[in-house]
Amino acid sequence: MRFRAVDSFRGLAAIMVILFHMQHLNLLASNVFIAKSDIFVDFFFVLSGFVMTHSNFNKITDFESIKPFVVKRFKRLYPLHLFTLLLVLLFETFRFVVDHYVVKLSNPVFAEDKTLISFLSNLTLTQSLGLFDQVTWNGPSWSISVEFYTYIAWALCLVVFRKNLLVICGLSFSLLTWFIVRHNGSIIYNYDYGFIRCVYSFLIGMLAYRIRRRFTADFGYWQSSFTEIILLALTILSVRSFTHEQSWLMPLLFAFVIIAFSQETGAVSKLLASERLAFLGNLSYSYYLNHTVILSVMDLVLFKLIKVPHTNGGELLYILICLAGVHVLSLFTYRHIEFILQSVSSKRTRTSAANMAAV
Repeated sequence: MRFRAVDSFRGLAAIMVILFHMQHLNLLASNVFIAKSDIFVDFFFVLSGFVMTHSNFNKITDFESIKPFVVKRFKRLYPLHLFTLLLVLLFETFRFVVDHYVVKLSNPVFAEDKTLISFLSNLTLTQSLGLFDQVTWNGPSWSISVEFYTYIAWALCLVVFRKNLLVICGLSFSLLTWFIVRHNGSIIYNYDYGFIRCVYSFLIGMLAYRIRRRFTADFGYWQSSFTEIILLALTILSVRSFTHEQSWLMPLLFAFVIIAFSQETGAVSKLLASERLAFLGNLSYSYYLNHTVILSVMDLVLFKLIKVPHTNGGELLYILICLAGVHVLSLFTYRHIEFILQSVSSKRTRTSAANMAAV
C-alpha cells in the first residue's frame, strides 16, 4: 500500500526546502514561512518512520532479515547520493577554472566544507555523525547520512528487543527527552546531532503508524475535509511561528498530519493523492538532493557570469530557472539514477531464474 497523499505532501515539503535555500534573495528574505521551512526535514523523518513500520515491521524478525532490509535501503538511497556528490565535485572543479581563468569568485574554491577527508566521509555516508563542524559537499545529504544509520539501529532494535519493544521505546524517548531538555527544546541540528534528531522524529513516525492502525477514525468526507484543512492551517501557522525552543513539537504535529492525510478520505488528501500530483511524491527525493547543485550553478551563471541584476525581476527569473532546472534534473535522476542498483538486482534475479529454468 502506498500512501499517495502524504507522498505528494513530501514533494511539497521538498519544494519548501528548496525555497529555504534561496533566502539569500531579497525577494524571499522577509518571508517568515520560508525562513523556517528547513523544519520540513523532520516531516521526512516522521514519514520515514511511518512508512518503514508499515512496510518492514513484520519482515524484520531475526538477524538474517536485517541484511536484505539494509541492502535494500542502501540501494534506494546511495545511487542518487553518489551522483549528486560527484556533481558537486564537478561543479567545484568548474568553479576552480572560472576563478583562475575567467573572473575572481567571492567565495573560496574547495573551501573547508569541501575537503578530501569530508569527501571520503560522504562516500561512506558518515558525514553527519559528528565528524565535522559543518555540513559538507552536498549540504542536504546530511539527512540521508543520519537516516541510513537510523534504519540500521531501528532494525537491530526490532530483533534484539522485540519482546520488550515498548520498554526500549520508552527508554529511548526518555533519553531523547533528556537531550531535548538539555538543549532547551531545540532539535534543529544536522552535522552534529542530526542522528538524534532523526531518531526522535523516526520513532514518532513509528508511533504514528501504530496509532493509525489501532485507532482509525471512521470520518466521513466532510469531517475528514474539515480535519485536513484545520491541520494544514495549523501546520502553516506553526511553521511560521515556532522557535528553536519549540521545535521538538513540530514532529508531533507532522505525525498528526500524516495520520490524517494517510486515510485519503478528505478533499485535500484526495487532491494530493490524484495522478496529476503523483509526480511530487515520485520526484521528492531527487528534488531534495538535486536542488543545491542547481542553485549553485544558476547563481554562478546568472549573477556572476551573465550578471543578471539583483532586482525583483532578476531574482524572480533566477527562482523560475532554478525550479525548472531542479525539475528537469530530477526527472532524469528519477528515471535513470535512483533505482539503478535495484534494476541491476532485478535483472540478475531474472537471469538467475531463467538459468535455473533451463537446467
